[in-house]
Amino acid sequence: MSDITRDEFASAVAAAISSVQHLYREVDHLIVGLRDMLAEEPNSLIPVRGTLGKSGRSQSRLVIRNEYGALFAPAIIDEDDEDAEEEDEELDDTAEDADDDIETARRKRPPAEIGADQALLALRIAMYDPQKPDSFEPQIQYAVMSQWVIGKNAWAPDQRFVLARYMLRRVPRALSMSAGIPRGGRLITSAKVKRAVGGKKSDDRRLGCMLPAGVEAFPLYSLDSATALRQLAERMKTMWAAKQA
Repeated sequence: MSDITRDEFASAVAAAISSVQHLYREVDHLIVGLRDMLAEEPNSLIPVRGTLGKSGRSQSRLVIRNEYGALFAPAIIDEDDEDAEEEDEELDDTAEDADDDIETARRKRPPAEIGADQALLALRIAMYDPQKPDSFEPQIQYAVMSQWVIGKNAWAPDQRFVLARYMLRRVPRALSMSAGIPRGGRLITSAKVKRAVGGKKSDDRRLGCMLPAGVEAFPLYSLDSATALRQLAERMKTMWAAKQA
């Protein structure tokens, strides 16, 4: 501190906080823009309840994460969907990433259920990697996930998996471990299943899936216009449509 004056220190702190606030406001705009574009017809996709996280609405309490994630599914009329985004922001204000510290918020949410034959679009916005801070490039990863299983069990199309809703946020995070997985390969997430309906039992409770189209990545630096963002959303929808071919 002795190398700078008191005023210089105050100015540097203000500049740093202002820059971070600006960066994460832009990330929020990016998330909202993708959400709105993916919801457009055809192949309308909307966020799975409880998975769309942002940095929050309050300028006095900004949630800064190394990564953001979301799951998207075909639009289904659900009277609870209107409250989903608001609930996500409330979890942001309670530091939802610390799973052990959100018991109160967790109890308010009904469990989630995923069918083994259900397809979801996973989105991960990677902002920072503490393992390689200087060489990492911020990017968006996305993939279609399907053919859900527990651990390395064989796929049983009629099986259903029940898990705590907060566990859904661990599913798109698994894209960080997808390097080297080819199209049609399988990925094991850190989301743990509470119980499985049908199929064989397993000691491994981790939820796994197939990546029919692999994983695509796009640098955040290139998203410099509304046109670029729309083109990215169209790529995501193209991947989604291809899963049905």
